Amino acid sequence: MLALSANDLNNACSSKRFVGLVASRGPFRDAASLIDTCRNVWWHEAHVTDWLEAFAAHPRIGDLNSLKAKFTQFAKSSQTEQATAATASGDILQELKSYNEQYETRFGHIFIVCASGKSASEMLEIVKARCNNTPHVELLNAATEQMKITELRLHKLVVSQQQQAASQSDASVAAERRAGLVFNHLMGGASTMRSPITTHVLDTSMGRPAPGVPISLHKECAESNGVWDCVASGQTNQDGRIGDLLAPSDLVLPGVYKMTFDMTSYMKDCKHLHPHFFPEQPFYPKVDVHFHISNSQTKQHFHVPLTWNPYGYSTYRGS
Repeated sequence: MLALSANDLNNACSSKRFVGLVASRGPFRDAASLIDTCRNVWWHEAHVTDWLEAFAAHPRIGDLNSLKAKFTQFAKSSQTEQATAATASGDILQELKSYNEQYETRFGHIFIVCASGKSASEMLEIVKARCNNTPHVELLNAATEQMKITELRLHKLVVSQQQQAASQSDASVAAERRAGLVFNHLMGGASTMRSPITTHVLDTSMGRPAPGVPISLHKECAESNGVWDCVASGQTNQDGRIGDLLAPSDLVLPGVYKMTFDMTSYMKDCKHLHPHFFPEQPFYPKVDVHFHISNSQTKQHFHVPLTWNPYGYSTYRGS
C-alpha cells in the first residue's frame, strides 16, 4: 500500500483542492491506483480555478532567474525538468520570454508544458504553435501538460520509496509509460525497430501518393472524456509516407488515438496544377481518423493509411 502525505502530493501539484481530494482516497494499492485516482480527480472533480492554481505554482518556461529566485516549493523539480533550458542561447531564452508574455496576455495564465527531455528550441516551437489556439483549447492543453508533470513527479516519488521492489531502470520505464511518454529511449538504436504507428496517404483521383500532407497524432488523455494530447506530428514525404511519426520502439501505449490529415495545402497545389479538375474549396479539408489500441495490442505495429480524393476518403488498418 502507498501512503502519501498531503505535502508529498502538494510537491507534485500545487492545487489545494486537488491535493485534499486525492489524499482523502488513500492509501493506495499501488502506483497505478494512485495515478488513476489523480486522473479521475483532475478531470472530473477539480474546477478550473484548481487548474489555474496549479499552473501558477510553476516558473515560466526558460525564465531561469524566476526558477532560481522564486517558487522555492518547486525549484528542485522545475530545475530538473527545465535542465536543457539552462544551456540555451541568450537569443532563444529572450524569444521564449517574449512568447511567454504573449501567451499569458492572450490566455490569462502561464504557458505550461511538460519540459522533461525537451530542448529550449523545442519548447519555443511549442509555445509559438499554442499561441494560435483558442482559450478553451489552450486551457485543456495546459491541464493536460499539468497532469503529465504531476504523474511524472509522483512516479519519481514512488520510485524513491520502493527502490527495493524494482531496479532503477525498471522503475524509470514504468514512470515514463504512465507519464504518457512513448518509450522514446527504449532500445532506440535497434535497427529492427520503427515507429509503432505509421501512415501513408494515397490520392486516388491522381493515382499517386500525396506528398507534403501535414499529419498530427493525438491521444485521448486517460479518464478525461475527450481531452486530446498531441503526441506527434509530421509531413508526408514524396512517397506519401511518414515512417518516423513516433520514436522507434517495439511498444506503444494503449488508448484511443486520433490521426488528423490536413489536406488543405495539398489541395491548393493540386488546384494550381490542374485548375479545371480540382474545386476551389476542398470538400474534405481535414480528415480525422480515430482508432483504439487495447492493452493486448501494445507490442503490435499500427499502419493507418488514408486513401483520399476531393469528394471522398477511406481508411483501413494496413501492415
